[in-house]
Amino acid sequence: MEFDVLRTRVSHHLATGRAAEAVDLLKENLQQHQENPAFWVHYASGLLHLDRHAEAADAARAALNLDVEQPEAGLFLAFALMRLGQRDEALQTVYWLIETWPEFADAHYLLGLILAGSVRSAEDRMLSRQATEHALRLQPENPEYYLGAAMAARVSGDHRAALAHLQAGLGIDPHHQGMLRYAAEVENGQQLVGDRGQLLRGLLARDPLNQGLHEDFAETFIEKQRVYRNRFWIFIPLLACLAMFDSLAEAAVLVIMPALIVLVSGAFALWNRKTFKKASEPLPAGYAGDIRARHLWVFRGLRLYRASWVAGLVGALLACFDAASLLGTVVLLLGVAGSQLAAAWVDREAAGVPQDPADREAHRLFLLRRSGWLASGFWMRALMVCINLVLFGYCAAGGSRLATVPLAALGLGLLSVAVPLIVAHIRLGAAGNAFAYGQVVGASSKHRRAALVRGNVAGIYFIGLHLVPGLLATGFAAALLVVGPSALAPTDPLPMDPKRSELDFNLLDESLDELRTQHPEIVELPSLPAVELP
Repeated sequence: MEFDVLRTRVSHHLATGRAAEAVDLLKENLQQHQENPAFWVHYASGLLHLDRHAEAADAARAALNLDVEQPEAGLFLAFALMRLGQRDEALQTVYWLIETWPEFADAHYLLGLILAGSVRSAEDRMLSRQATEHALRLQPENPEYYLGAAMAARVSGDHRAALAHLQAGLGIDPHHQGMLRYAAEVENGQQLVGDRGQLLRGLLARDPLNQGLHEDFAETFIEKQRVYRNRFWIFIPLLACLAMFDSLAEAAVLVIMPALIVLVSGAFALWNRKTFKKASEPLPAGYAGDIRARHLWVFRGLRLYRASWVAGLVGALLACFDAASLLGTVVLLLGVAGSQLAAAWVDREAAGVPQDPADREAHRLFLLRRSGWLASGFWMRALMVCINLVLFGYCAAGGSRLATVPLAALGLGLLSVAVPLIVAHIRLGAAGNAFAYGQVVGASSKHRRAALVRGNVAGIYFIGLHLVPGLLATGFAAALLVVGPSALAPTDPLPMDPKRSELDFNLLDESLDELRTQHPEIVELPSLPAVELP
């Protein structure tokens, strides 16, 4: 096949999303055109569309070996190296491209993307913005460059500039899928594109085979399921307090409090169901089943939440009666443990579990995302801890074994944050963990070592702030469950014998009267003989 015809057909296949057919067509003509550098450029492009990055890098090198004056081959090589996690080699290739072709806008654009995607210092943030904005000046009509400039601005913390770049790019191409999807993630981006779920539904209607849109849909849905963590953290300890009130109340209210427990549990279930339905509204019909197939552990977590709700209701009703108080407390504790485990499953999937366990870069990004989410929301967790302490104090004041429930909820809630952070800290190492990374990206290269030390010290302190109170609360809750209400009851003074006490008071009165009636006598001391000094 003539190369011009081959190039036209391959370009058409790539433009219509049939990259596999394009690569097969190129393989069939490999023997005929293997000495043509342009052939290897198209071959590298097709392999990149299929995410076969190692093969794409080899094809790009083959093109450069045949003709070094192939800037597209160098661009594909740098991109493939970046996706393979070879950051330094990718940057070296891009710098060579910029030095050889200073006006090659794609090279400046790719440089900005590489630096924005793997920031190691404050200089990387600055260079990323400079590179993407320079590419924008070279080709101001290219909407893709506005997206890159927005990414670099967001990484540097300038959300207003990111939003301005997206607005300008959407002015050129209002239907640019990448900018629309990215605008939904940027702070205040809803002003441009509206609700993210509705946006993705519209985009999916126009491009139903786009796997990236399907993943965005799933991520949006899963993110909205994380709200149940804090709700269950308070719900089950609150039921324990209601049950404790009933166990101490008069017989007249023994029917009212179980009814109140059922009413509160029902209202809580309706609240959560309404939240789930609202999160599912943007999904196309039957799409929840597709998300279930992609992210099985999310729906297992939701089922475990429902089981925890049942355990909370049943345990609280049992705890209303003294004969079943211990059994009710144990069932409530199972509900607490189940809700925390469900939250861990949902959070893990929301962080984006890599599909390929061998992909080290994807696994690193997953651990960083999960660490960032666990580290965020500190003050909300502090509020949850305070509420559980108040509920514990209320139950402990009544001397009830149910005080174990809010205390265990407090401890397990803190441990569910500390343990994954410890695992991520160990796997990422002292130089790559989320706390060190957060300090390094804001520091200059000169102060990188000091930033690493600060980040690791801050990480250890943050983990300890959750680990130590969590272990203490969980251990004390276990001891309280074993010992029972006697551990909370105040110690009584030793009993006094009334007769002995009365006798002691009589003797004391007599002694005082005797002291009052006695008159002191003056006793004359004998005079001492005078001593003469020599």
